Amino acid sequence: MVVLSGASGGLGTSTLAGAVAGCACADLTLVDGDVRAGGIDVTVGAEHEPGLRWPDLARHEGPVVADQLRGRLPAAPWPVLAARGAGPAESTVVEVVRGLSAAAPVVLDLPVRSLPERAWTEVPDLVVLLVGLRPRWLRDAETHLDRLGALRQRVALVTRGPLRPRGAPERVAEHLGLPLLEHLPDDPQVVRAEARGGPPGRRGACAGVAGVVVEVAGLGGRRGRAAA
Repeated sequence: MVVLSGASGGLGTSTLAGAVAGCACADLTLVDGDVRAGGIDVTVGAEHEPGLRWPDLARHEGPVVADQLRGRLPAAPWPVLAARGAGPAESTVVEVVRGLSAAAPVVLDLPVRSLPERAWTEVPDLVVLLVGLRPRWLRDAETHLDRLGALRQRVALVTRGPLRPRGAPERVAEHLGLPLLEHLPDDPQVVRAEARGGPPGRRGACAGVAGVVVEVAGLGGRRGRAAA
């Protein structure tokens, strides 16, 4: 499972998660980490697609049959498990995430307010942490890393800002003690895709960073096409 989490709100974590799913050629499931107030289906333009959402699983108990569940989720074109209103109990979330992760790679969009959840800390192979370059955002990152605990060993850094300030991403990575994957600048192509109500495209800065995440996570990506 690949978890994408923003140390602060508004950094574009959901957009990057959608772009990672779009750049990967692996059979995967895109999952909302905020099981009560997410909206990853809107980010990828699948909000009108029929299928189960987190509230529909509220009565489920025990292990899941992952292939059957994936077949009943909205497609974008990969299965998407999104939030819409009240969500299930933590025990259900744990079983669902375990089952989906065992069946296929999971790309999980994890808002900062959703930590800690046992489901998110048990099975990730990689956690991509988005961190802004303002002083307050760096403090948010320090707090966020403390909450991750032992999972910190699996965290890699993506910095966020309007441009790539010379040396700043590297200094932030050194300060936080994290490996730096890439810097993600503001991307006008993402804004245009959102205006059309569609998912993040396979071009531009966001797609390029998504390709790096896909490569590091071993999701069999199309990095060259994404960054074109």
